[in-house]
Amino acid sequence: MSNLLCKGGCGSESTYKGWCCIKWISGKRFATKCPEVEKRRGRSISKYRLKEARQGKNPMQNPLICSKNHSPERNRKASLSLKELGMTGSLPQQKENKQLRDKRRKHVAFALKKLWLAGKHPRQLETKEKRKARLKKTAETLRELGKRGLLPVQNLTKDQKVKIAMKISKKLREGIRSGKIALSKGWKQVPYKDLVLRSRWERTVAEFLDKIGIIWEYETLRIDYFDTTRGITAVTIPDFYIPSLNTVIEVKSNAFFKSQQTKDKMNAIKESGFKALLVGRREIALIKENAEQFKGILLGDNYETS
Repeated sequence: MSNLLCKGGCGSESTYKGWCCIKWISGKRFATKCPEVEKRRGRSISKYRLKEARQGKNPMQNPLICSKNHSPERNRKASLSLKELGMTGSLPQQKENKQLRDKRRKHVAFALKKLWLAGKHPRQLETKEKRKARLKKTAETLRELGKRGLLPVQNLTKDQKVKIAMKISKKLREGIRSGKIALSKGWKQVPYKDLVLRSRWERTVAEFLDKIGIIWEYETLRIDYFDTTRGITAVTIPDFYIPSLNTVIEVKSNAFFKSQQTKDKMNAIKESGFKALLVGRREIALIKENAEQFKGILLGDNYETS
């Protein structure tokens, strides 16, 4: 064995004619499996294929060849082969380590983003009819898998479900804080000035605050709280915030007014240094019948209402 390093540049020790690996030998010709050479070869092929595609010379751009290569029978056989490989755990994605998986996903995400910005993403090019057919096919497949109990979520353990739920919750909180995720306006949309409120009770509170000349903000705070019912950390977005009074007003319907989740949210708001006023059916009635009394509650020290 030679002590020289592989001339392919991978840094490994050479084993045959200056190369680290040998794939086949035929007379005086030989091919290597040097990682660095394989990488360079792959890049060269990719560049050639891209150049070929730009010139319209890629075989897959020929409709006749494409229709032959992607015939229903060929696709069916390919699908069966992939399913068999998946059942035996032989698919490349099932064998790759975490580092390679993260790298692959990153490359795929980058490529899809590039296509989307260029307006060439498959979802941007498909017609309304094709999109409807695709969604219908997906729904039918999911229903069939659900009936057979083969959906991934049906085979998760309780601990796995909790782990996934916490991961999703964390991603959602990060998205909300960064502004990448916009919260739904809910099933009720009550317009008021240039805002869309979530209930008529919220509009009653907004009208009252404007009437007494108090400046307020709508859903501008993000406060973490511990949901004792679900055992996870979540985010609450209070309805109204009054900067001059450092007061948060949370409007809740009868169904949620005395719930444990509401108690957890109100406790978190107070622990964050805000004064908290919970408004329900009785408080809304008080605003309509005796606004001065409610104003006294709002401006006073007693923020515990029932």
